[in-house]
Amino acid sequence: MRIGKLTNEELKEIVLSRLPKLSERTLIGANIGADCAWLDLGDKLLVTSSDPITAGGMQSGALSIHVSCNDIAACGIRPSAILTVLIAPPDCTKEDVIHIVEQASSTAKALGVDIVGGHTEVSDSVNRFIVITTAFGIADKNSPVPSGVAMPGDALIMTKTAGIEGTWIASMEHEDRLSGKVADVLIAEAKTFIHKISVVEDGVTACSVTDKEGRVNSRGIAYSATHLMHDVTEGGVLGAAYEMADFSGIGVSVDLSKVPVAPCTKAICDAMDIDPYRLISSGSILVATNEPEKTLEAMEKKGIPACVIGAFTENEFHLTDVNGKEIKFLPPQTDELYKM
Repeated sequence: MRIGKLTNEELKEIVLSRLPKLSERTLIGANIGADCAWLDLGDKLLVTSSDPITAGGMQSGALSIHVSCNDIAACGIRPSAILTVLIAPPDCTKEDVIHIVEQASSTAKALGVDIVGGHTEVSDSVNRFIVITTAFGIADKNSPVPSGVAMPGDALIMTKTAGIEGTWIASMEHEDRLSGKVADVLIAEAKTFIHKISVVEDGVTACSVTDKEGRVNSRGIAYSATHLMHDVTEGGVLGAAYEMADFSGIGVSVDLSKVPVAPCTKAICDAMDIDPYRLISSGSILVATNEPEKTLEAMEKKGIPACVIGAFTENEFHLTDVNGKEIKFLPPQTDELYKM
C-alpha cells in the first residue's frame, strides 16, 4: 500500500465498516472527517482524539502534543489532559529520548494540559521516532458546541496561513536542502512557526460565537454559530475542506487566491517542488459558520488572523486556482510532507 493516510474509500472499506456498533453513551464516534469522539458523562461531555507523529523527527515531542490538542480545540473545547506513547528506533540515544520527552512536556505546560500517562519503548519495528498522543477535553452540556455538520451556504473560514507545520518541519529537518535555494531570513522565519502550531484559541474563539437562532439539540445542548471545524493536518487546506464537506454530505467551493500563504512557506515549497495547499498545516483551522462576520470579528479581537476562503454548497465541489481558473477538486491525497 502507498505511504500516508488511507484514502477515504480505503478507510471506509478496511476500517470503519469493521468496527462494532456504538453504545448509547457515545454521541459521536469514528467517521470520515470526525477527528474526535464525544461521550456522554451525564452532566458533562468528554471529547477525545488520537494522532500519530510519524515524520516529525526530533521535533516530534512538540508536534505530538499540538496535533491531538488541536483536534479537541476543533470541537470548541479546551483540552485538559493527554496520554503519550513514544516508540524510539534502536539507533537513538538516551539524550534523543530525553529531548523529545522534555519538548513534549514544555509544550503541554504552555497549553495548560496535563500529561497523565502513556508508554515509552525502544523497538526495532521502527526506524525513526513515532509519537502517538490521545488528548481529552471536558465540557459542560450547556456550553455552545458545533452542530456537527457543515450546511449549504455556510462560509468557510481559515485561520492563519497554509502549510504551517510542514514549513516548520522543512526548516528544522531539511535546512541543508534549502540552503542556497531559500533566503536565510526566510528559513529563520520558518523556524519560528512552532509558535503558530496551536489552534486551541482559534477553536475556542470560533465556538464562542452563538447560533443566531438560539438552537439546541435533542439533549438540550446549545449550538454554536460554528457548525463544524477541522484543524488542517495531513492533506493540507484542500484535504481538510474536502473532508468537512464529505463528512457533512454536501459540497464545497474553495478559491485558492484567498488562501493565505506566508512568504517563507511559498519559498520553501517552490524550492522543494511541493504544493502548499496540500501540505500538513497544524496551526490553521477551518470553520464552517453561518455567522462569518461575527466570527471574523471575534478572531480579530483575539489577534488571530482569519479570512473567508470559500463556502459550502448543496453537493458540488468547486476549486479555482490563484488565477481564477477552475481546476479539479481531488479528494485528500498523500501529504506533500512525504515528498521531502
